[in-house]
Amino acid sequence: MNLEDRILEIMREVFEMEDVSTTASQKNCERWDSLHHLTLASEIEDSFDIDLEPEEIAEMTDFSRVVEMVKSKL
Repeated sequence: MNLEDRILEIMREVFEMEDVSTTASQKNCERWDSLHHLTLASEIEDSFDIDLEPEEIAEMTDFSRVVEMVKSKL
């Protein structure tokens, strides 16, 4: 499974939604609230064994930014 697919899978689990796609963002995903955002960051950290700074977590506002952030940490 590639990086993007792993992130999508994590997002589907965190948001409890099957139809999460690469276009997902805080603006168009009704389940992407502050609590789910922190849960997403935690799951990303655990899954990829990385540490995210609070500023980095705040920047993860859509799928592509999450991917960029993870890639920058690997």
